Amino acid sequence: MIDIRGILNRWVHPALLVTFILILTYGAFFLQTAVRGDGSWARQMQGVALGLILMAVVWLFDYRKFEHWLMPLFALNVFLLISPRLPFIGREISHATRWIGVPGVDALSLQPSEPAKIVTIVLLAALISRYGGKLDDWRDFAKVVGLSLIPFFAVMTQPDLGTGLVFLVLMVGMLFLGGAKLRYMLILILGGVIVVSSVFWVNQFTWNDNRRGGQGDYLLLREYQLSRLFVFLDQGESDPTGAGYGLNQSKIAIGSGGMAGKGLGEGTQSQLNFIPERATDYIFSVLGEELGFIGAIALIGLYMALLIIALSIGASSSDLFGTLICGGIVCMWAFQILQNIGMTMGLMPITGIPLPFMSYGLSAIVTNILACGLLLSVWSRRPYQAQTRGGSHDIIV
Repeated sequence: MIDIRGILNRWVHPALLVTFILILTYGAFFLQTAVRGDGSWARQMQGVALGLILMAVVWLFDYRKFEHWLMPLFALNVFLLISPRLPFIGREISHATRWIGVPGVDALSLQPSEPAKIVTIVLLAALISRYGGKLDDWRDFAKVVGLSLIPFFAVMTQPDLGTGLVFLVLMVGMLFLGGAKLRYMLILILGGVIVVSSVFWVNQFTWNDNRRGGQGDYLLLREYQLSRLFVFLDQGESDPTGAGYGLNQSKIAIGSGGMAGKGLGEGTQSQLNFIPERATDYIFSVLGEELGFIGAIALIGLYMALLIIALSIGASSSDLFGTLICGGIVCMWAFQILQNIGMTMGLMPITGIPLPFMSYGLSAIVTNILACGLLLSVWSRRPYQAQTRGGSHDIIV
């Protein structure tokens, strides 16, 4: 006789599935009100369908096999990161080369740096887990750091500062979870501060009047990136109708939502197109205006539950590799949630980081759903207690 209860206990994490479905439903339902009149919602649902298929495949696949695929994973990551530069498939949009597409199909553009986040998490987990939780040799530490910086520098050439920051957070978070010495971590952070300061200093001497098709720009940090930083520092007061316009409209929208919001589809700032990029970067602003404080807190509560569940799955993993995968996913989600929500309220610098499961974007939604598949794969292969008629015994898979 088939033990249905045993199968469910073995393969299904009810809390994760319920939280995942609630967030996914919340995002799909709300996005429909934010993108009225175009085909964005339909394309997003196609991404959800593709993501669910891939999630099921990864869920059934034994994640532990990835631990021995260092070179294939590295090769895949390199291909994903350089693919926007390849002829025929690479696409330049708004002076940035971050997308690939099918020749002749303008409606289909994918951002390969999104799935590269998952590949990087698995790759770093496979590498760091080899040191058994004690990354105390500086040469091993330097090796991991060097490998981690490859995706960062690759996406910075596109340029994509927001995604680059995600890769840095993954590196620091997974090194910490992997047992790196505190002294090494402090040296790494200090070195990062020095490098960033040097970049800002050198960048002021790199202006070129003919860059970007005849329009002047800097070499290291583009002018729009600097403008976003200045907007964060002065909260958009110096240029309220230019670089600071998006932030000002976002804060107006969130503040006007009050406790319960104006109602779905009734937000004046969003529905009258005062908020730029309202389906992607500033979708939380639309939510804050239309659903108010209650709707925003409900979403944040679901995010907190998702992060806690992912951490618990990592803690129950049968090996360090699975723990590091879960930890990397938590780092990715937590930073993107904090950064996206924070920037809409002026608490974080403005970057183009999508809000997980909410922002419109085929690549991003597939990547986030795929991350849930990895969590379920780790969960279903944990050590667990199986009940039988003759008693109980441990089964280690």
